Amino acid sequence: MAKKIYANIKVRTYPWYIWIFRLIWLAWLVFWADVAIGSWKEMEQRAFILSVVVWLISVLFGFVIWLIGLRKSRRKSQYF
Repeated sequence: MAKKIYANIKVRTYPWYIWIFRLIWLAWLVFWADVAIGSWKEMEQRAFILSVVVWLISVLFGFVIWLIGLRKSRRKSQYF
């Protein structure tokens, strides 16, 4: 008789407010990308550089927050 192999799949569910924060963050990124593109088309170098810097910091901050949450969830599920 063959030995049966089982696989467990863990599905993480997020509360509703996490999705709201993600939508706000996405809207924030779209807003600053739009400002950057508009400033670039109007040849306003200072506004373009400022908006690109704000956009990059926002992307970096979101990535760091995501990594912190991933690390916490992996640490929490390590003992199951």
